Amino acid sequence: MEIVRELEKEFGIVLDITDDVDKKGLPRYMTSGREIFKAQNDDIVFYIVKLPKAVDSRVLSKELMIYEERFNASVAFWFDEITKNNRYAYIKHRIPFIMPSSQVYLPFLGMLFSRRVSGSERRESLPLSPNAQKILFYLLYREKGEYTKRQLADELRMDPVYVTRGTKELISRKYISEMRKGRYTVVERRVEARDLFAKSKMAFSDPVSRVIYVKKTSEVTKLPKASDYALSEISMLNPPRIETYACYKKCELLVAFQQVDEPDWEDPDKICRIELWNYDPLQLVHSNMVDELSLYCSLMNSKDARVQGEIEGMLR
Repeated sequence: MEIVRELEKEFGIVLDITDDVDKKGLPRYMTSGREIFKAQNDDIVFYIVKLPKAVDSRVLSKELMIYEERFNASVAFWFDEITKNNRYAYIKHRIPFIMPSSQVYLPFLGMLFSRRVSGSERRESLPLSPNAQKILFYLLYREKGEYTKRQLADELRMDPVYVTRGTKELISRKYISEMRKGRYTVVERRVEARDLFAKSKMAFSDPVSRVIYVKKTSEVTKLPKASDYALSEISMLNPPRIETYACYKKCELLVAFQQVDEPDWEDPDKICRIELWNYDPLQLVHSNMVDELSLYCSLMNSKDARVQGEIEGMLR
């Protein structure tokens, strides 16, 4: 498929795409004359809806909400051709779109490029994948030295295949180096931690996939503290009324939690906010809270000036 080749060529993202999509529950006008695909790999899942022509951004914005609610995943629209005005309107209203061989706007992946920007520049500006970011943070927290891929897999409880993919991504960005030593392949930070942080900071990605609210139990409060609740533990920030914890989005514990659909109607002392993370926060956890670099990533887009001020203080 053309779009698969485009994304693989430009970003090194390997995707499995299928048109075997369950369209039940969608209005007929949102399926008739349209092709719908599911794109996924180990880290991401999203849907692509191919439209015969561009649609007004106000209409498309409403359709986007319906598609995302039905599929419970991000959705992008595929056009063979759109006007300059359409393009500006879609970006303004954060409507993901793909125009193969020309432009891609996928805000849920941090992608925006056109043919006017070189492939290497586009790749450098992309957010890190969850596995690559987890490995990078592990190396940033430790003394500069050589680490085997087996050691990384064991320490981070990762499949060796994912370690290889993650280190390959970091090597391509020149964040780490790789060399063969006897029977083992070792990786090492190219520079000191402070310099590598400064170099890689713009590529950090938010580890939070989505947020849910659950009834407060002892099992929930055993999770690492997160968000502004964690920040309040190490700064002058006042703690929020509702406690926040972090949990890997594929954690088996989630099935035992009692989810709350309307938190505004609940006693804030009896519920908790849970961030579902793209990687396991326990693999980098510091004390009873998430690690500082991941905490920074989860709050770096906060509009709260107090939070931003305390984050900068934490980094210093």
